[in-house]
Amino acid sequence: MTYEQLKENVQQVLDIWEQQQPELEKIYAVNDPRKVELIQPAIIQLESLIEQSEQMENPHTGTRHHVLAPNNYEERIEFIKHQKNSHYAVIQLTMLYDEMKKKAARLRVQQ
Repeated sequence: MTYEQLKENVQQVLDIWEQQQPELEKIYAVNDPRKVELIQPAIIQLESLIEQSEQMENPHTGTRHHVLAPNNYEERIEFIKHQKNSHYAVIQLTMLYDEMKKKAARLRVQQ
């Protein structure tokens, strides 16, 4: 995937997230039973976008990670998947989207 395609994909996913987030927060606030099915598309979108980003090696640890992946991404996304009923899942998902957005902005500046 080219940098331009990734940039477009990031913007599309963030636009969708901006529409989903307020509704998710409302649904979780009133403990609506639909919350589990409504959070799933937001999880899938984030995972897909991060997996589309290129991988690079951390010079300090030697491990490979996706350039858009926030810190502790794997652990945090697993928490969200296992705790979909908890309001903390939507809080953590919001934080992951915010951090991914910052990483994407940093990449834009570096290009």
